[in-house]
Amino acid sequence: MNRIVIFRRQFAQEMGFVVPSVRLRDSSRLTANQYVVKMKGEEIAKGEVLVDYFLALEPSNPTGEIDGIDTIEPAYGIPSKWITPDKKDLAEVYGYTVIDPLSVMLTHLFEEIKRYAHEMLTRAEIVRFVENLKKTAPDLVEEAIPAIISYAGLQKILANLLKEGVPIIDLETILESIVDSSATTRDIDIITENARVALKRTITRRFTEGGSLKVITLDSEVEKAVLTSMTRSEQGVYLALAPDLIQRILEQLMELSSRFKDLHQSPIILTSHVIRVYFYRLIEQFHPNVFVLSFSEIANNVHIQALGNISV
Repeated sequence: MNRIVIFRRQFAQEMGFVVPSVRLRDSSRLTANQYVVKMKGEEIAKGEVLVDYFLALEPSNPTGEIDGIDTIEPAYGIPSKWITPDKKDLAEVYGYTVIDPLSVMLTHLFEEIKRYAHEMLTRAEIVRFVENLKKTAPDLVEEAIPAIISYAGLQKILANLLKEGVPIIDLETILESIVDSSATTRDIDIITENARVALKRTITRRFTEGGSLKVITLDSEVEKAVLTSMTRSEQGVYLALAPDLIQRILEQLMELSSRFKDLHQSPIILTSHVIRVYFYRLIEQFHPNVFVLSFSEIANNVHIQALGNISV
């Protein structure tokens, strides 16, 4: 419980959103080694841990093989082995990362919380955010809510940001951007994209390391194909791309994403501002751990290094 409390505090400081309380319950429906993560009463993840073993995460080039029970690490999908305690030191010598079973379960829990944080953002929490902002920027709140944006609209925008790992700490900047955008559009997607640009320093800090950003880029022909396939309907904009092109994009993305494994960071795709959100929606179902950023969201002093290029 102490580690869960620490995580909730750190997540609030990093993302600007307090995760609801986490309850731990025993269940006779589970086997001795199973655990299940539920949100609002529904299962969102499950896994198994062997409590008398350690989990050894396989490196890309181990210097030796070690005996164990083959498995997949639940949070990041890394090939692993459950090993007995007497093999722990040898596994580390061979380059394996060795984790205790409690950390395996908690890491999985924390990653699922990050993944579903946008669904935990309630209307009541939005009201609380706005009431707090009134203390420091009352004129902005009076101008914006509800004349320009409703609580429901603000909830959608903040949820969009959280879903893609963008902190919502700077609510004042977000609301100022919403007010500015409302002069030309009421489209929630466009307003969210403009808010992301306004948060470029936050996004740059969130995704860069040591002033460097390692990314996958899109070939100009791919960008053009995505742009020309954008079709507007009553439900919003969707991409009418040919299935074979989508397949080629996803296959290349899977191959290029493997280059990020040794970097200890999630894959990042860099696109133009106009197609960013639509390209993200194209791939999110198949690659939920891939982030899509636009050039407009990155500070000018960042060194961008392309690790690969998706082409047609």
